[in-house]
Amino acid sequence: MSLEDDIQLLRDVELFSDFEDEHLRLIAFGSQRMSFSKGYELFREGQSTDGGYVVISGSVDLLSFSDGQSKLLSTFKAGSLLGEMALVSINKRVGTAVVSHDCELMKITRVMMHKILNEYPQLAVSLQGKISQSILRFTKDLEKVRL
Repeated sequence: MSLEDDIQLLRDVELFSDFEDEHLRLIAFGSQRMSFSKGYELFREGQSTDGGYVVISGSVDLLSFSDGQSKLLSTFKAGSLLGEMALVSINKRVGTAVVSHDCELMKITRVMMHKILNEYPQLAVSLQGKISQSILRFTKDLEKVRL
């Protein structure tokens, strides 16, 4: 994929929909592409975060484990962002991410995201609102799964 393809991919991600091409170009240029096979564990519940992942192709399941049983929290498919809170703050992973279909991902580190937000502070306001709404949706979905 070209840099322009990466910019278009990022433009389609809800969190970045208000970003200008210049901002998306910086994210795309500073990101890392990764490919994984089905069954690969991307990260484990409780681990410290270091960034988020845009799913380019394939899918990733976010699972929670309790009493030896796994529960599906969410499935992330092409065009979705896994770990958006990790882009802006240090926290613990809320679930274990396992590749459910061979996938290609774009990893965006928190360090790189902070550089962009420091250079363009107006983007932080947009991100705050979108992340807050996303957290509310995820919390509601999580409550349904844990019942």
